[in-house]
Amino acid sequence: MMRINCDIGERGPDHAIDKRLMEVIHIANLACGGHAGDGASVRAFRALAAENSVELAAHLSYPDRPNFGRRVLPMPVPALLASLQEQLALLPDVRRVKFHGALYNESCRDRDLAAALSAWLAAAGIQEILAPDDAAITLAARRQGIAVWREAFAERRYEYGETDQRLYLVDRSQPHASITDLETALAQAEEIVKRRRVSAGHPPSSHPRWRAIKADTICIHSDSPIALDLAVRLRHLIEAS
Repeated sequence: MMRINCDIGERGPDHAIDKRLMEVIHIANLACGGHAGDGASVRAFRALAAENSVELAAHLSYPDRPNFGRRVLPMPVPALLASLQEQLALLPDVRRVKFHGALYNESCRDRDLAAALSAWLAAAGIQEILAPDDAAITLAARRQGIAVWREAFAERRYEYGETDQRLYLVDRSQPHASITDLETALAQAEEIVKRRRVSAGHPPSSHPRWRAIKADTICIHSDSPIALDLAVRLRHLIEAS
């Protein structure tokens, strides 16, 4: 069955919508202090996860709270890995990781970074990651014996790279990068769940350019304005399918 994962724990330990989301999702990617989150929020969401049988992943990022981890930090790899180790220390027994924001995107494109991150993941005892099917980090992680939950997104738009024939998320600097209309996001999720395809190209279009996508889990961002309604309806869609 397709699983819903959610980037969460980014707005403090007592956010009403985030707490409600924990009753609906399957996997919670908990911010561990790099872009957001802290010990208090991690403890609170761990308790909610236990109450609702939600699985956990450590959501790790560039150490950049001012920019919410959405800008690439030009830092040496050893310094980056040291920061990631510090973040992971908030969830020392969790064996699943998802990278966040700019680090997620860079790990998908940069083979050298992906190799360094994957070697660190293996050394840290990580057994699973969430990442796109054909990304550099996915290939590198598999070489290290790390299992991959292939990830797609419900409320982010895609573009297709003709050169490398890969799907990419539209950069957040673009006005059409995020889907804020509930029905549009649900329609995209339904195509992923039922037909394993996604439209890639600048919207709107009366002739979608469908591309195949392989996914085991669909991400919803907790800070999306439609997050809760989308999660509830997507859960119903998945269970009905």
